[in-house]
Amino acid sequence: METKQKIMNSAFRLFAEKGNEFSLTEVANEVGIKKASIYAHFASKEVLLYEVIDQEIYEYFFEIDEKRRDLKSTFDMILNYYSRSKTKRYFWKRLLLFPPAAFEKTLMQKINKLTERRYEIIRNLIEADMEDGIIRHQATETILYSFLAMIHGLVSITIIYESEDLKINQDEIWQNFWNGIK
Repeated sequence: METKQKIMNSAFRLFAEKGNEFSLTEVANEVGIKKASIYAHFASKEVLLYEVIDQEIYEYFFEIDEKRRDLKSTFDMILNYYSRSKTKRYFWKRLLLFPPAAFEKTLMQKINKLTERRYEIIRNLIEADMEDGIIRHQATETILYSFLAMIHGLVSITIIYESEDLKINQDEIWQNFWNGIK
């Protein structure tokens, strides 16, 4: 793995753990380089953090949105994403609850726009399933927010109770949700 990616991986982990309070010295120590070497790849801590967050935004939003087929596959892909590591769960919770002020007008607006896009994709999936008679006709927004609450609740449970396995009872939880909307 090249040094730039090692630096980004370290910053990702440290941001998930400490938020914006991590130092470049900590990154350098983890990577095994001198702090000054970081500047050969990133002009500042803010530039490093921007690239780390932007890379994760791409992974979370674009990869999942491009591969989704239906509500179940979207549910599974989102949980699979968060199941990859505890660090990912902490990273997103920290980013959304305590975003770095420097990125309020850039990355956070991007996240908000992509979130709205994802909501629209899920709305369309719900409406198509209603039109096809797969699920009963009901308020689309209610299903959308129930779907999101289920996902966010499962992610939060793993953080609150420090459970490593996000997929415990995943199929049964999905089936309960599905039985409620079909």
